[in-house]
Amino acid sequence: MSQSKSSRREALRAQQEAEVRAAKRKKVLSIVAGVVVIVVAAVAVFVGVDRHRSAQQAQSAVTGSQVVPPNADPKTGIYTVNADTAKSGVPTLTIYEDYQCPNCKNAENAFGPSIRQLASSGDIKLQYWTLTFLDGSQGDNSYRAAMAAASAAMIGKLESYHKTIYDNQPEEGVGFTDDQLRNTFAKDAGITGSDLTKFQKYYDTRATSDFVKNAAAKGLAEGSRLDNQFGTPFFTVNGKPYTGWQSITNPTPAALLASIKSAA
Repeated sequence: MSQSKSSRREALRAQQEAEVRAAKRKKVLSIVAGVVVIVVAAVAVFVGVDRHRSAQQAQSAVTGSQVVPPNADPKTGIYTVNADTAKSGVPTLTIYEDYQCPNCKNAENAFGPSIRQLASSGDIKLQYWTLTFLDGSQGDNSYRAAMAAASAAMIGKLESYHKTIYDNQPEEGVGFTDDQLRNTFAKDAGITGSDLTKFQKYYDTRATSDFVKNAAAKGLAEGSRLDNQFGTPFFTVNGKPYTGWQSITNPTPAALLASIKSAA
């Protein structure tokens, strides 16, 4: 009898121990399963992000044959806005700029109308040298804006598109969207019909990429050579640094032209 009770106690204890071990195994398996789920989810997120990044890179890849705008020097990347209409012997005003530069926007707002009027009348030869040095940690906004401007130059719309970019320059660090650059700004700059189709193709295929990169590198090197504290906007007259524009309080065309001529 005693032996039978003892056997039952041992069997009960063995059953309890087995249940404890089973519970522990279940807990361990649950933890492992949870870890596996987390790992799988993390891998899925990583793969998704990687695929998204790859898709973005593919979307922004250079796929078009590289072109140079007809009003630009292929060696330097300098645009000459009015090469065919500038009067003989007039001074050449070259503006170094970056489309993300707030001071460039301020200069455009204050001096742009007079500069364009002098260029239109042929009293100066107007040039733009587009840089992209404000890119980097803030993305590729200067580069894309410069490509869009170059695409506009391909269809003869540089001046109107140039003005539109500055009219809509976002706050620092915000940047331009592709929709703005290829659609909204094009519309505001008066690019329509077949010209819009051409413009968007140049932009979408990054056909002006090499030109923009070359211009940015050459412009930064030349600006740094001319001024060891180089920054944009930077003006030159006949290739020499020109700071006289900064002291003009009322930048009428006549006042600006007189200042430019004195620096020539």
